[in-house]
Amino acid sequence: MSDKRKLQVASYSLKQGTATSYYLEDSNAVWPLPRRLSISSNDMTHVVRAGRMNYRKSVGQLIGGFTREETSPLKAYKPFKLRTQLWEVDGHPGLAYGTTGITNLQGKISDTGDLVLLYNVDERTIKIYFVEGAGTPDGLAEVLKLIDEGKRTSQPTPLRI
Repeated sequence: MSDKRKLQVASYSLKQGTATSYYLEDSNAVWPLPRRLSISSNDMTHVVRAGRMNYRKSVGQLIGGFTREETSPLKAYKPFKLRTQLWEVDGHPGLAYGTTGITNLQGKISDTGDLVLLYNVDERTIKIYFVEGAGTPDGLAEVLKLIDEGKRTSQPTPLRI
């Protein structure tokens, strides 16, 4: 990344017997998101349609909570929740993106400006890119450019979330 942002990548696998519960495959990895995430194609929680992005329909949500044992720069205030609306990436079928929202001092979710980009590797695995501070149109375009240049190993299948 041009301004020394770090592109981090991790894979999550669907827990057997569930439809939306994904677990980090490498539990020893240094990774900013929670080890367990719920990823759904519908809104699991009510979303206020205000501000930016209120003109687009989301394609899903990513929700997680940090455990006591987990450490992360995103784990700042109780109850240590993370929520992200997912949007389809124009011109990139099968990809979805959002910016992370974490619990603030008042216990409400606040946007961090960090970018998450998701795609399905197969029916049970989702690969997630995380880039701190890249949650802008320019940041998204830069990450997509890296992907288009072949920086990942497999092509996405249609997003199943």
